[in-house]
Amino acid sequence: MAKHHPLFVQLVKVATATHVALYRLTRGALPHPFLGRHCILLVTTGRRSGKKRITPLLFVRDGGDYVVVGSWGGSDTPPHWYLNVRADPRVVVEDHGHVTSAVAIEIDDPEEYERLWRRLVAIYPAYEEYRRRTTRRLPILRLSPVETLKTIREQRI
Repeated sequence: MAKHHPLFVQLVKVATATHVALYRLTRGALPHPFLGRHCILLVTTGRRSGKKRITPLLFVRDGGDYVVVGSWGGSDTPPHWYLNVRADPRVVVEDHGHVTSAVAIEIDDPEEYERLWRRLVAIYPAYEEYRRRTTRRLPILRLSPVETLKTIREQRI
């Protein structure tokens, strides 16, 4: 079973906070420092705390939707953001300074899952290794915008 070391988890928290600050400062102009790709910021509501939680995620666009995967590096434990989305699928997506309310929908259809999985692996091949590392099915979620909000400079999440 794949599980992350507690020190690794703490490092990820620090790196995430730094990435979010840089993302907002540059309006997403810089790629993710470790993944080398452009990301979105996903804002969820903590399932226990009720606080806003912000996570940078790799994504692909599918029509007007964003598509993300809950990989957590192939851990057998799902990422916290995913658990938060399961509890409350109403999310906010920040993309290069534009803020959009969205609803997260998990992909259940096997054909759609595989089609989107191939697209995600095309932008980040390590997802295949993550899938091999874990016993759980890595969830793919479609983030469907429901309302465009103000730009991030006009609204602070």
